[in-house]
Amino acid sequence: MNVGLDVGYSAVKAVSGERRATFPSVVGTPDKARFSLSGGHSIILTHPDHVQVGEGAVTQSRFLRRREDRHWVESAEWYALALAAFTELTVAKMVELRIVTGLPVAFYGDRQVVRDRLLGSHRVQREGRHAQTLKVVDCRVIPQPFGALLAACLDDRGRIADRDLATGAMGVIDVGGKTTNLLSVNHLSEIGRETASVNVGAWDAVRAVKDYLAEHYLGLEDLRPHQVVEAVIRRRVRYYGEPVDLSGVVEEVLEPLTEQVLAEATQLWNGGATLDAILVSGGGALLLGPYICRHFRYARVVEPVFANALGFWRFAQRLAGR
Repeated sequence: MNVGLDVGYSAVKAVSGERRATFPSVVGTPDKARFSLSGGHSIILTHPDHVQVGEGAVTQSRFLRRREDRHWVESAEWYALALAAFTELTVAKMVELRIVTGLPVAFYGDRQVVRDRLLGSHRVQREGRHAQTLKVVDCRVIPQPFGALLAACLDDRGRIADRDLATGAMGVIDVGGKTTNLLSVNHLSEIGRETASVNVGAWDAVRAVKDYLAEHYLGLEDLRPHQVVEAVIRRRVRYYGEPVDLSGVVEEVLEPLTEQVLAEATQLWNGGATLDAILVSGGGALLLGPYICRHFRYARVVEPVFANALGFWRFAQRLAGR
């Protein structure tokens, strides 16, 4: 089974064919509701560690574990998130996986660490399911923003579907949780001198809004980060049953963040004069995308949630067809 895997600081995304999975990048203690009528989706792993992952952890776990440092790919949390993603895509007791995944541009030197963690056999069990043996027979790690470009120019069989994108001079602005990756590509080859990472991302906006809520709305200071994410996306939060409009606060936060990204992109890409198009991707594209597209008139936001994972999967399809 070919898999495109994108384990981000904010959310995990995985694609295999028509099967898609996404959940918050949160690992917590395996606490769950004793009774629920909502039928909420809960991912609890009982092996190799007993943990709860994703949305269930955000709402139910007493204690959460989140990391945003470079070395988190070596952590138990990262490994649990990857295993949980695989269990979302297949329930087979034994399956061979061929994986394409990515790393931020600045951390691409860690690609061998990721390959070593994923290659080989993994035994995992989810609560209420039989144990699974997942054998990763191949793992390719590419610069993360390539995923969005590959999603746009390849079809589901890995063939070139958009020759203009595949042969043109392209820029990709991949807005993640912690970093924003700027990738320059010509004929699907990276232009190293025009590729960089900016150390800002969607979580900077989330932290700023969280601080604002803590200062102005007593009782909201304990909102968990992923709950604040929802408030930022919706531009509102409920306080004692009443809606509070956060549009002004979010605008004040997003504009300077976008300016940092645009300043770096403009310098790297000579104002964008030599590029044929700019793709804006990543979970943070929902927040920064409109500002970026106003600056670069020929920029467009591609599918913000699954773009990278979809591109990784399509590239895996291409590799398998060779």
